[in-house]
Amino acid sequence: MATFMNIAWRNVFRQANRNLLIGISIAISVGLFFAVISIADGVEKQLVANKVQIETGVVSFSPDSKLLENQTQADQKKFEELTVKLSDINGVSILRERVHARAMISNSQRISDVNIRGVDWSREKPLLNSFTFEEAPHTGDLTSPGLIISKSLAKKLKVGLNDQCSILIQTVQGSLNLEDFTIIGIFKNISTWSNSLVFMDLTHAKSLLNTNMPTHVLLDSQNLDSANKIKAEASQILNNLYNTEFDVETYQDRSFVASTLGNANRYGFLSIVIFLQIISFFGIGFVVKNNILERSKEVGTLLALGFNPFGIRFLFVVEMLIVGCLASIIGLLFFGGLLFYYSRHGIFLGDTTSLIFGGSLLRPSPSVMLGFLGLAIGIVYPSLSALLSTQRLHSVNPINLLYDR
Repeated sequence: MATFMNIAWRNVFRQANRNLLIGISIAISVGLFFAVISIADGVEKQLVANKVQIETGVVSFSPDSKLLENQTQADQKKFEELTVKLSDINGVSILRERVHARAMISNSQRISDVNIRGVDWSREKPLLNSFTFEEAPHTGDLTSPGLIISKSLAKKLKVGLNDQCSILIQTVQGSLNLEDFTIIGIFKNISTWSNSLVFMDLTHAKSLLNTNMPTHVLLDSQNLDSANKIKAEASQILNNLYNTEFDVETYQDRSFVASTLGNANRYGFLSIVIFLQIISFFGIGFVVKNNILERSKEVGTLLALGFNPFGIRFLFVVEMLIVGCLASIIGLLFFGGLLFYYSRHGIFLGDTTSLIFGGSLLRPSPSVMLGFLGLAIGIVYPSLSALLSTQRLHSVNPINLLYDR
C-alpha cells in the first residue's frame, strides 16, 4: 500500500502537464459551484433582509382600528405599558413604532399613489444607513416635515431636492387631509416593490393621519429563527392587556413576495449549478480518461512487472484524489477569497437589477459547509473518472500496451 501511495504522489508531479490541465478543470468546476450557490444564498437572504428592515420587522402587529380612532389618555397609557412589556421579551433587540398608510402624492403637474412610512429615525438608524442616497438628507432635516422618496418616484413626479409636494391621505376617522411637504432626500432604488415608499418622521406621519398611536409595531431580533417564539409571547401579552385577539405576524407571513422571488432565484441558480456540474463531470472524465490512455506504456510496464490490475487502478485513483484535493483547495481559496471580500463590500450591479437581486448591491453568502461540499465534489469527480476509465484493465494484454504504434 505504501509503495502505491509513494508512486501516486510522485506521478502527480512527474505527469505535471497532464495533471495541471486536470487540476485547472477541477478548480474552475469547484470554484463556480461555490460561487453560484453562495450568490444564490446571498440573494435570498438579501431579499428577505430588505423586507424585514424596511417593511415587516421580525414580528409585527397593528393596533385595532377602534383603538386608533378613539384615543383616550387611558388608551395611550395602556399602549405605553404594552410597548415596555414587548421590549422586555427575550430575543427582542428593538421595538419600532411605525405609521403605514396609503396616500396620494402630487406636485403642480403630476400625481402618484404612494405608501407612506412614518418612522422614528432615532430608532431606525440601520434603515437610514441601508439607503444609498442620490441626494442625502441632512441629519437635522429628518425630524422636519419632509419626505424621503425613491429616485424612481422623483423621476415620475419630476421633482428634486427641496421641491414641494402635497400629500392627500384619509385619516383614521375617515376624513381627508391634505398637507404640503418638502423633499429632503432621494434614495436610489432598493427594489421595485419599495419604489413607491415615501418615508417621513413618525410625529408628522401621526399628525397627517390624525392619530397619537402608530398603525404598526415592529419587533426586531438578531436571530430570525426566534420569530415564532417572539410571536407567541407578544400574542399572549396583547391578549392579557386588551382581552382581544390581535393579528400578530412574523416576517415569513408578510414576506411572501420576497420569499417567492428568493425561491425563484434559488431554483434558477440551482438549474445553472446542475448544468455546470454535468458539464464538469463529463469534461473532467474526458480529460482523466485521455490522461490514462496516453500512459498506456506505463500501465503495460506495471502489468509486466507483476502489479495486479486492482493495484494499478488504485494507483490512478489515489493520484486523481491527490490532484482533485489540491486543485479543489486552490479553487476554493481563490473563489472563496473573492466571495468573502464581496460579501463584506458588495458587488454594485446597478439600479436595474434591484428586482432580481433585492438591491443594486449584491452580497454573496459563502459558508464553510458549502466549501466542504465543493471539496468533496472536487475529489469525487476525478477519482470516480479514474475508476471508470480503468475498469477493463484486468482483461488487457500488457504486450499490446507496450507495443509502440
